[in-house]
Amino acid sequence: MATMADIAERAGVALSTVSYVLSGKRSVSEDTRQRVFRAIAELDYQPHAMARGLASKRTKTIALLFPSLAKGHSEMRWEFVARAAEVAAEHDYAFLLWTAPDNDSEILQLTQQGRIDGLILMEIKLRDSRVELLKERRYPFSLIGHCQYNDGISFVDFDFEHAIASAVDHLVELGHRRIALFNHSVDLLEAGYGPAVRSLNAFEQATRAHGVDGVAVTCDSAGQGGYTTAQSLLAQHPELSAALVLHETAIGGVTQALRGAGLRIPDDFSLVCLISARLAEIMTPTLTTIDFPAAEMGRIGAELLIQQLEGHFGQPVQHLLRGSLTVRQSSAPFRQRALRA
Repeated sequence: MATMADIAERAGVALSTVSYVLSGKRSVSEDTRQRVFRAIAELDYQPHAMARGLASKRTKTIALLFPSLAKGHSEMRWEFVARAAEVAAEHDYAFLLWTAPDNDSEILQLTQQGRIDGLILMEIKLRDSRVELLKERRYPFSLIGHCQYNDGISFVDFDFEHAIASAVDHLVELGHRRIALFNHSVDLLEAGYGPAVRSLNAFEQATRAHGVDGVAVTCDSAGQGGYTTAQSLLAQHPELSAALVLHETAIGGVTQALRGAGLRIPDDFSLVCLISARLAEIMTPTLTTIDFPAAEMGRIGAELLIQQLEGHFGQPVQHLLRGSLTVRQSSAPFRQRALRA
């Protein structure tokens, strides 16, 4: 069995450096950290904390790995966290929220330290190296989200394809023929972030099937991302009469840009958003939504992991939740308007 001395020799560092990397008590350069973690993985090292955990079998602690792929945190994301934490408490588990950067070394560190029994992963990419790492190590985990290939994985996710299709159906039924999609940021789309990729593909398919014009744009979630994107979009496509907005942090900027262009919601422009019903009701005007079950997904994600840890099922369980269309004040039948010169 490998020791810390073996790790130090393999990584070419001092024994104390290995200790600092594992404990986090002192700052260590990223290059050194990566070398130590590669050595740990190659030698399949199990720290003493893990050994103690194995001796007692359980720590009764689970963690939600919650890296922010987008800049900042939206209120809806915390609905995932709050409900997962409640479920953990209901089952007498302590709950750890891990907001470290999204990389393999952080995952390896968390699993090697022996402080938790299992992980819930969020912000899932279609090809996610974190998932592959956990599968290889046979470490208990569940996903809120899912990859392109999901054999042997328990997950809960939102059916983005169905949601986008339902939103486009609603707007087309209202007579809208030119519709925009405010997607996640270009960085997330290029990284293969599941919701961004699936939503874009579904939007293109739905607008093509209805024979309507669809314009998809990416939108940063931080600062004035929604405003600047909508302002530019309206200048380039003044004929647009409706839009789907995928993330709550863009909504305020989009509505601000619409007002600045002299467009009233819903008389001149209709909006459909993918947010939770609770948030939709507190907006002005209240928003037509494909209701996003964030709290329910947090609950199921935690329960899937706890069921694994308690040995309540042997086969992976996969849930794809659908949101219902709730028509509120932000969508209305298309009305022709005079376009600015």
